[in-house]
Amino acid sequence: MKKLFFILCLSSVYNLFGQIPFDQTTSLFPENIIKITFEKSDRIKSAFYNLESAKCNFKLFESEYTQFNPLIVDSKVLSDSKGVYHSDLSTGMSKEFFDGSSISASVGNTNDWGRNAVNQNVNFIESEISFPLFTSARKLDRLIKRTFEENELYTKNLDYVDAVKTNIHTALEQYYDIVPRIKTYEMLKRYRAELQSLLSNDSIKSKEQIVSEITTLNSKITGWEITLYSIKLSMQLYMNVKNIDLSQLAVINVDYSKPDYFGRYYIEEPTDSIFKKALNNDSEFKVLGIIKKNAEEKKRLAQKGKWDVFATTGGRYNYYELQGGARQDNYLIADAGLKIKLYDNTVLKNTIAKAQADISAIEYTIADREKLISSDIEKLKDGLIKKKEQLINTLESLNSWNKIYQSKKQMYLSDRESVDNFIQSFRSLVTTEENRYNLENNYLDTIRDFDFICGTYFEYIELKN
Repeated sequence: MKKLFFILCLSSVYNLFGQIPFDQTTSLFPENIIKITFEKSDRIKSAFYNLESAKCNFKLFESEYTQFNPLIVDSKVLSDSKGVYHSDLSTGMSKEFFDGSSISASVGNTNDWGRNAVNQNVNFIESEISFPLFTSARKLDRLIKRTFEENELYTKNLDYVDAVKTNIHTALEQYYDIVPRIKTYEMLKRYRAELQSLLSNDSIKSKEQIVSEITTLNSKITGWEITLYSIKLSMQLYMNVKNIDLSQLAVINVDYSKPDYFGRYYIEEPTDSIFKKALNNDSEFKVLGIIKKNAEEKKRLAQKGKWDVFATTGGRYNYYELQGGARQDNYLIADAGLKIKLYDNTVLKNTIAKAQADISAIEYTIADREKLISSDIEKLKDGLIKKKEQLINTLESLNSWNKIYQSKKQMYLSDRESVDNFIQSFRSLVTTEENRYNLENNYLDTIRDFDFICGTYFEYIELKN
């Protein structure tokens, strides 16, 4: 959205969300309403911390499968039927990774003693590495178990994005509603003042009808004061600020004679370009893409995961060995091996079928959402173009009625026109201008809905998700 208002320099004081503080003297226009609402809305903050909780749950799940154990003590004492005792004691650490691979290292000591024993004492250092070959059914199993945590994380992510968009959308709705109504309110006060000035003219006749018209305007003005106060309270609620003064609200002037008029982008930009912008800013598409990618990975692993083949390699270095009272030479022992597991083919077939069903469901969801967004954009674009035409026609009608009114007014003041005809032209002028601001309100509402669909808000804020 192009900025049609003067830009107020805002201090860059950042907090957790990286936004600006609210100042009672701040001029409010769409861009900083977006920023202030994002910073201050309790509903957005609540959704953010629900997302943070889901992230912690997800990290907790993964950490259970990728643990680093800094201390592992293994000890045992054995005795055979010949009365020989054997003890083992080792201390080490290990690290496991999500695909099932692992690495470990330890230092230890072995001893034997008793009848017929050689009184052997060995100190050693050993390590082992285990990693999957080709594919890993173990990783598939873990991916399946992670699905719940993933879905919870993605749901909270979408809830957070939805809370941001919905609350900003509602705050802007109040703004786009109140600005044209302020114009209507000020317009009615202006015309009331004009009629009141006529009453001070002693030369005019039939003042009773003018007084009656002023009374009608007074009633309308009071009604608009109630409406403006109500919308202002709603705007304060959704922006979560203590007070908003109507003078803070920047006025939107919809002037089609200017090359950069308000709403020009959505009217003149090709539909395909607007559609691409909407897709780029749509977090649901991004999340669906991630879910689809994970489902495809599960399907791939299931197709290749009938065998779980792990290679192991390691070694032991005996740096001290005493046997029968004599010191032995230091030496290195190396080892390697395979761990093979055959999985139930029925389980794998069901896993493949479920993964394919998930992929298909996501593909249809994406296709349906693309059609929905495309349809909404086309409807909004068509509606906005027609509202522009209505506004242009209404402005022309307003200019005509203003000329008629000015003519009737001069004739009435010179006693060449009846008060009835003068009042009728006055009412037509007021009604036409009221209609103009009502149409302007509808025009702004369409732009508001366009911004919501296209995710324009994210051009001014940075989501921490």
